[in-house]
Amino acid sequence: MLKIRINHWLTEFQKYLFTYRDGFFDLPYLSNSPAIMVEAFKHMPFTKYLEEEKEIRTDNIFTDGLMRYRELEEGLWVIITEIEFKKNVSTKALYDKEPCDYHFLSHFIYTSRISGIEINDISIPTIGWSLYKPGTEIKAYFNKGDKGVFANFAFNELWFEHNILAMNLDKDQLFSKFLESESGYVTWDNVLPGSELLIKKILDLLKHENQTQQGLLPIKILCLQIILNFFKRIAITTPLKEQIKLHDSDRRVVAKAEKILTDNLTMPFPGVTFIAEALHTTPGKLQTVFRTVHHTSIFQYYQKKQMLLALQMLKAKSTSVKEVALTFKYKNYSKFSAAFKKYHNIPPSEV
Repeated sequence: MLKIRINHWLTEFQKYLFTYRDGFFDLPYLSNSPAIMVEAFKHMPFTKYLEEEKEIRTDNIFTDGLMRYRELEEGLWVIITEIEFKKNVSTKALYDKEPCDYHFLSHFIYTSRISGIEINDISIPTIGWSLYKPGTEIKAYFNKGDKGVFANFAFNELWFEHNILAMNLDKDQLFSKFLESESGYVTWDNVLPGSELLIKKILDLLKHENQTQQGLLPIKILCLQIILNFFKRIAITTPLKEQIKLHDSDRRVVAKAEKILTDNLTMPFPGVTFIAEALHTTPGKLQTVFRTVHHTSIFQYYQKKQMLLALQMLKAKSTSVKEVALTFKYKNYSKFSAAFKKYHNIPPSEV
């Protein structure tokens, strides 16, 4: 029955897998429950499923990743994914018409070379926690070069009621208000310092579970410790407020602007008006959404990318400082040297 359901979903959505739209490759996946999510990834054409290890690997032009998962007991799963994105990818957790009663508690720690990760129009910190209710569609944007570890602890309504709500941990009713609200997704900063070490231990145990006699018990103990400590902590911790939201179209405008800039680093700065006209938007709107994502102006972003490329060229030792300056259309060597020193804190001659 489960396989038939997955095949039906893949038949309907496979045509959308990694379709390219305005700077991002889309990756939808079914997420009614952890079992369904794992099954969906197992049958995608770009993954390799290792049944004995309970692992799903992906190594293609889009991603390089490894997902490890276990059902710890009825109603409780752990899924930990180590992944690096080779292209700009937009992931989408979707649902079919079947019932859905799983909450997902996620711990994330990642690095991003561009602007960080955005989930449901909220820019999230590089290390933290998020929680979303059953049936909440999750849309995340990852930039080329983003990589990290994403740990998901998934539990259904019955498990949650018997193991968390029964403990009456929410002294200030912060979490209860979230459950009663229309919001489906909430995020916190690193409310449990040191959790990444526990998750690393879980990963190590997942790798070697078949080689020990204890089986899932050590993994389960650590997962329960993390979940319990998390709910104790958020009972007295306010979640992060939503930051400035970007519509899907705005995020794609920024991605297109990035491409125009990075494709023309050896040319004079094209100007905000030119880029805005090319993207069918206004200069003011373009500058606003660009600064929201990058926390800097379009010109500063362009010049920083230029100086990073200049550093790479100088390190190659096959190009002189004068040649590099001319490559970037600097007729005045001192201006190039000043711009380079601004970003790298040393003059180009010292490289």
